[in-house]
Amino acid sequence: MGLSAETWNILFWTAVIFGARVVDVGLGTIRTQLIVRRKKFLAALTGFVEVLIFILIVSRVIQDIHNWPYVLAYAGGFAVGTLVGIALADRFSKHVVQATIVCNGSREAVETALREAGFALTRYQGVGRDGPVDVLTVVCTAQSLRRLTKVVTQIDPKAFLFVQDLVASQGGYVYGLKSKI
Repeated sequence: MGLSAETWNILFWTAVIFGARVVDVGLGTIRTQLIVRRKKFLAALTGFVEVLIFILIVSRVIQDIHNWPYVLAYAGGFAVGTLVGIALADRFSKHVVQATIVCNGSREAVETALREAGFALTRYQGVGRDGPVDVLTVVCTAQSLRRLTKVVTQIDPKAFLFVQDLVASQGGYVYGLKSKI
């Protein structure tokens, strides 16, 4: 015995709802990052597609709210869409960050390793809680951040490293981009 037409219909719509919700929420995550980066037109266009999918899918779920597979697919699609959106945004993003490293150990070794790894940096002296500290500032793509962190922590595991998104920049060298900005 095969599945009834009604069962196939429920399975079909469950898959459509799940897939559409993954796309919808993934787009929402990307749209949010576009807003933060001041990409107004792309954010608006992404939002249009996102809401169009949302309205079509939520209306289908509400229309057949008694079908629990639809509700579960809707919720599951939201969760997976969040993960997919973050992964896609990180993978394809060319946004630029500033990493600041306050060295706890040998500044010279960290600086040399970063330069050998291709990172450009600015070095300056600062004053911390316990006195003078060496501070390194590196501008790179967000995708390069994992590599930068690995280089720093291999040499100075106790270094204090913090990162800020850069909304705009001009000139200089940015590790991870093919050309200067």
